[in-house]
Amino acid sequence: MTQTFLFNKYIASIYRQSKNEFNQQVAALDIRATEGDLLLFVDDHPAISQRVIAQQMVLDPSLVARDLRDLVAKQLVTRTVDPHDGRAHVIALTPLGHQQATEIRQVMAAWWQNLFATTPAADAETMGAQLTAIYDTLQQRLKGTD
Repeated sequence: MTQTFLFNKYIASIYRQSKNEFNQQVAALDIRATEGDLLLFVDDHPAISQRVIAQQMVLDPSLVARDLRDLVAKQLVTRTVDPHDGRAHVIALTPLGHQQATEIRQVMAAWWQNLFATTPAADAETMGAQLTAIYDTLQQRLKGTD
């Protein structure tokens, strides 16, 4: 088995398991994993456009639009027309959305802390730096500046 195949296997498995466990822990919030990811992303990037969210999160724009409609209906985000570009929408958290983003962030932080505490061979800082470098490289490719 090649090393690159193992990367795909491990990354996909970690993602799926973290989302399954995350969904169980935040079931009371009545949001799906992708909606939670969107809340966190918008919390980190206030007043961001819907298009940029899809690009930077590497999600299908129609999936982002659907999930944002659901989050608007749940009164967790606002979706307004960008005054500088009538074709774009600006996304922002409501106070309730910010509250839920804070709860989600706490659940996720605890999950990762527990994982690293029970995996002494893994170093969170090193892994974080390496994943950030890979993400930045992939973002540059998306922009066509690689």
